Amino acid sequence: MKYDLTKKATRGAERTLDAFSGTMFELLSTKPFEEITVNELCEKSNYPRATFYNYFDDKYDLLNYCWYTIGKHIHLEQYAELDPEESLYIFFDRAYDFASTYLVNIQRILKFNSTRTFLLNHFRGYLDNQMREIFRQSSCKEHYKIPYEIIADHYSNTVFLILEWSFLRGNNCSKAQAHEYLKYLLGALQKH
Repeated sequence: MKYDLTKKATRGAERTLDAFSGTMFELLSTKPFEEITVNELCEKSNYPRATFYNYFDDKYDLLNYCWYTIGKHIHLEQYAELDPEESLYIFFDRAYDFASTYLVNIQRILKFNSTRTFLLNHFRGYLDNQMREIFRQSSCKEHYKIPYEIIADHYSNTVFLILEWSFLRGNNCSKAQAHEYLKYLLGALQKH
């Protein structure tokens, strides 16, 4: 991304970034990601192409920023300080709450972008990398009998399995039930 997200954004930059990401989500609820163009993003956002390219390399770069905004909603930056099991459940709760809050929007997007398309695979990849990094930074790596990278992958995959089951497959799983599934599937690791 051309815009440096590590520094505090000006109000103008925030407005521009919000406009482009909001437009991307709006368009995703009306058509597949593959059919969205930079011209269309600019027209609907009321910004010239030059402004778009001041912030992003292309629509894929904007998509990464959209995932970053979701990460901000679930406060990914806060997990590095926590115990991995604790961070896992906090992450899960926040991701579950986010999906519950935006379920109607998610369903609209899924109407045009199935769970097997680039869009959802890209989103999963983004959050998967974030989760794995959180678990890889854990200070309790030494108490597992297998490489911790495997544990990090297992945690990440299990969280997504339960979220996908609850929201993307239409099972309407309650948060309490989702927690039970998560505890059951991770139980063997958490006993060691």
